[in-house]
Amino acid sequence: MAIDTNDGGQSNGWMSGLDLDLIARYAILLVTTALVAFPLLWMVSTALKTGSDLTAFPPTLIPENPSFEPTIDALTTGPWVQWFLNTFLVVIGAVILELIVAVPAAYALARREFLGDRLVYASIVAFLMIPPQILVLPVFIQFAQLQLLETFIGLIIAYTLLFSAFVTFLLSGFFQTLPSDVEDAARIAGVPEWKIFVRIVLPLAKPAIGIAAIFVFIFAWNEFFWALVFLNEQEMYTISIGLTVFEGTQGQIAMNQLMAMSVLTTIPVLILFALTQERFIQGITTGYEF
Repeated sequence: MAIDTNDGGQSNGWMSGLDLDLIARYAILLVTTALVAFPLLWMVSTALKTGSDLTAFPPTLIPENPSFEPTIDALTTGPWVQWFLNTFLVVIGAVILELIVAVPAAYALARREFLGDRLVYASIVAFLMIPPQILVLPVFIQFAQLQLLETFIGLIIAYTLLFSAFVTFLLSGFFQTLPSDVEDAARIAGVPEWKIFVRIVLPLAKPAIGIAAIFVFIFAWNEFFWALVFLNEQEMYTISIGLTVFEGTQGQIAMNQLMAMSVLTTIPVLILFALTQERFIQGITTGYEF
């Protein structure tokens, strides 16, 4: 009986330690979630406030009279539709061009041995450590000589340069995990190399390519500094620049209108994540169906 009692005490102690560990994990998770969610909730709350709700002290998280008037006023005051279209054009172009450049480069780096391949791989890793701001001046000078400033094409190419190291590094790691048996069998059968790449490798790489496209979309959508350097005409601004120069209906910064437009700018990213969340996670964890 004494042994049974002692074992029960050890079991209870083990369960108690497990419970404390679980409670600590959930506590950290709740605190982190609150820290992340509160600014978003405050942004949505401010976007729905008008009049006395906006100037109330102490401020309230839930407005007494929520209204979409700030959103409507902001849309009718600034060229937001044009800025949204500009951003979509740049982002879609950057995603397409990035994949065209990075996918073959990553495949060659992962599957082909050539003189200096390790040096190229090390250079890509080193490039990831360089702050993007350092590259602005040389790229700006080169693009000025090529007359690519103040053009969407120039900004798309700049984004491709900016994200190429990360995307190539990501995809090359995925290609290295793919078995080469099917490719070798196709080569023995006399299938041309480009057909192997298009018909065999690319379908298998859909999970990684989809993940890379999502990353580039989010990065390009939120990017501000390079867009500010390359675009000076107001009608060519992207959303990130528009948020910094926007003035409300009174000719000054209206916080509720600014927050309303901030909410709208986050919606495309949220929709993208909501539509691809399950497949995105599957692509990261299993690498099969995307």
